[in-house]
Amino acid sequence: MIRIAARVVAVEVVAVVLGAALAVGFTFLPASMAPLGVVAAAPPPLPPRTGVWPVNFTLYGNASRGWGFSAATISNPGPNITVFYGDTVNLTLIGNDLQVSHSWFIDYDNSFTPTDNEPNSPPFNGPAEPSLLVWSFQALQPGIWTYRCGMHPNSMTGAIKVLAEPRPVNLTLIGDSTRGWGFSNATIRNPGPPLVVLWGTNLTLTLLADFASDSAPHNWFIDYSGDRAMSVGEPGSPDFNNPVGKIIVWSMPRSEQQTGNWTYRCHVHPISMTGNISIVGGPPPALPRGTIPLITGIMVGALGFVLVFAAIYHVRAIRAAKRPR
Repeated sequence: MIRIAARVVAVEVVAVVLGAALAVGFTFLPASMAPLGVVAAAPPPLPPRTGVWPVNFTLYGNASRGWGFSAATISNPGPNITVFYGDTVNLTLIGNDLQVSHSWFIDYDNSFTPTDNEPNSPPFNGPAEPSLLVWSFQALQPGIWTYRCGMHPNSMTGAIKVLAEPRPVNLTLIGDSTRGWGFSNATIRNPGPPLVVLWGTNLTLTLLADFASDSAPHNWFIDYSGDRAMSVGEPGSPDFNNPVGKIIVWSMPRSEQQTGNWTYRCHVHPISMTGNISIVGGPPPALPRGTIPLITGIMVGALGFVLVFAAIYHVRAIRAAKRPR
């Protein structure tokens, strides 16, 4: 009985440790790794971004003729629409036939029927419905899709292309060694204007100094490490205002973009020239180098200790069982 109890205890302890190790391991799997055969849910909406504005389209709809950018150009298929990933798309939808109900949706699964994960407008132009509807959605599924009317999915169609990359952003930042950053001379402050950028965006900054009051050199970089110094892997511009008056037009490399909330700085004046930048929508920040090997080492060490303890306990139990009573 003692021998059996010892073995049971050893097995239970090992199982607990292995379960803990597996739990820790699965904790660090990317969230994007969904089980096979499971359709991914609709992406969450994106926050408003700096330097990006909604795009606007007006569509006229007719049950027998299709869609058009004007009443005179209605056809089936209707006009092609192209937008960037992450765009907020404002549609003005106008009925072109008398009290015939319509809607507008993107048919991702080509089922001819709107589903929960597909952008789908309210109805318009029918009895007790507005003849003109202004409605918005975010373009979050890259690809070429068919848009349709929910009531007339065959006779009212068209193509919408959602580009894989976000819309390019161009910003101008003016720096001053004592006052900070601003979009204009009048708005320079510290911290400077907050920036919200979608991961993967081609962000181009025009960087210049407040020439009237500042003759110092500057640059712009994202301080991922929080050490107030520009390091390898942190996106950083060349110096500007060196010589005085020099303007730099610089694009942030996509390969150096990291999702999260960060501080941007001037490497020459890292305290008096700061601001916040949020990079949204990308993969989660990488774990610090060595984190996973460290966790693995700890778990292996713990497992080894438990196995040694179980072996010693097992040997003692066998010896105790052999002693004469």
